[in-house]
Amino acid sequence: MSNLSINTEQKYLLNGVQENAPEGWEDATIVAEYVNDNNQPSLSISEYTFPLEARDKVFNWFHSGKAFEGMPFELILYNDQAQQISFKSFLDFTKNYQELLQDGRVSVGILEEDSVEDLYIKLGSITFGYLESIGAVTQADYVTIDYVVEKKFNMIELLITSITLYLMIKELAEAIERTSDAIAEAAGITAAGFTGTVGAAILLVLKAIIAIAYTAVLLIAIINLAQTLLNSLVPPRREHKTILLRHALEVVAAHLGYGLIAPNAEFDKIHYLPSNPRLDEKTVLGFINAPEGTPTGIPNVVDYGYNCADMFNLAKELIRGKIAIIGNDIHVRPQNDAFWVQQSTWNMPSKLIESKGYNLDDLKSTRIVKFLTDLNDDWTIDEYKGTAYEIKTDLITVQNPKASLLKGLEETIYNVALGNRKNELNAIEKLIKSVAGFIDGVTGVFGGGTNFLSQVTSRVGLLKQSQNWHSVPKLLYLSGGALPLNHRDLFSSKVLWDKYLNYDSFIANNYSKQRAIYEGVEIPFGIEDFKQLSVNPYFLFNGSIAKIINFTWTTGRDKATISFWVQEFYTNNLVETYINPE
Repeated sequence: MSNLSINTEQKYLLNGVQENAPEGWEDATIVAEYVNDNNQPSLSISEYTFPLEARDKVFNWFHSGKAFEGMPFELILYNDQAQQISFKSFLDFTKNYQELLQDGRVSVGILEEDSVEDLYIKLGSITFGYLESIGAVTQADYVTIDYVVEKKFNMIELLITSITLYLMIKELAEAIERTSDAIAEAAGITAAGFTGTVGAAILLVLKAIIAIAYTAVLLIAIINLAQTLLNSLVPPRREHKTILLRHALEVVAAHLGYGLIAPNAEFDKIHYLPSNPRLDEKTVLGFINAPEGTPTGIPNVVDYGYNCADMFNLAKELIRGKIAIIGNDIHVRPQNDAFWVQQSTWNMPSKLIESKGYNLDDLKSTRIVKFLTDLNDDWTIDEYKGTAYEIKTDLITVQNPKASLLKGLEETIYNVALGNRKNELNAIEKLIKSVAGFIDGVTGVFGGGTNFLSQVTSRVGLLKQSQNWHSVPKLLYLSGGALPLNHRDLFSSKVLWDKYLNYDSFIANNYSKQRAIYEGVEIPFGIEDFKQLSVNPYFLFNGSIAKIINFTWTTGRDKATISFWVQEFYTNNLVETYINPE
């Protein structure tokens, strides 16, 4: 039974001082919209028209240079049952502020304090560049990840490299053999004593010395050539700066004076990697002198997420979530979190309902979940699996295919790409690996050994890009500072559908998305009703889970018009086909 309040009265405070009621207060309404199936309503309070002294205070506030600063406004509702609720808000001069010159009145809209709407207005006016400029984000906030640039396989490069390496190793091997023979011959003469002319003996020793010198010079040249080839064909390891998605949200929330509650484990693994428009510094010969990774982990000005509202939207969309302000915390939770469906204390009063509809329009015949690809990073295209996932809903049986009513396409597009892991050596690296090991062995014998082999093999397991310049930011699922071997099994479009986005499926979760819709139902409504529905819009209707869609409360008349849905199974003649393109 609804806890109905009787004879709701109102008080109005402007900048903390009680004023007379605005005109037409008894017909003023509070409209609550649970946008995107949220649990916390977005409230819209009627525009108020202020006469007399209140008008002067509003007029003077606006004309004292505060046109873009909301004037504190508090609406207090109370009744004879000692129930009370307070709406703390601001006069919003950007919402149709008018000075009614002939009547000496002003009219202005209201913006609720600490509402989701107010939060997004504030988020939309903040960028990560600004937060960095004021020191809210520093180098200490970033996570470093190693990566490599690996171009796509090229047969011409492989052929040229093979020939070069063959000639290089062949000459070095022959030089070592000649040197060994010369040394052995000279050593044999020295051990046996001079039996021929002294000149011949000296000539043999000089021959050995020259061979050693030639081999040394050749070895130096080969080392330099090998290093050049490595730099060209197997570029060095590099470093990017990233930022943990949870931490990025926490920084923004803290700047606005809130804490953050986002319990999903993905937020502790997903890192945001901004785009990288920087080019490597190179020598005059065209070889890399200083590789240039991202210097910070925050988005670049052209990246999705640079605006803080976009970063929160990205986090919310990943988990098909809702955002709410509860106390001093911003909650980011998925729609299917049991937190939202906690046991409600509100009971709908008995009411004869004359009609109901169904949410057939919510079913989309085709749903696609996908990340972006990057034309500057071939691997986002070539290793595509996990980037997109398609869900096609069909009828199991149908008498006339032309009569099928299934229709509609809905795409969930994340404006970022996924990272790719280097799982193995490519053909060129495998070729260079064997040569690198040979050179390391030779230089070790002659002293001052090289370490070319590790330069090749240490690249496995790192993030890879086809070139250093990537134009689309990426999300990376990191464990221990690196992409795990099974990272696409842990984070992909398919994973997100299976865990979160199938909330929209008409089949999954025991058909829970099938619903009956009731609209325009007028019920008695008072302060306690509003309190309960502001915290939790779920309730039970004839034993089934139901949720308020919206309501309009006429505060001076103790009534409201509500719309709501109720879980109601009405068809099992549906089947889903899943497509995971590679």
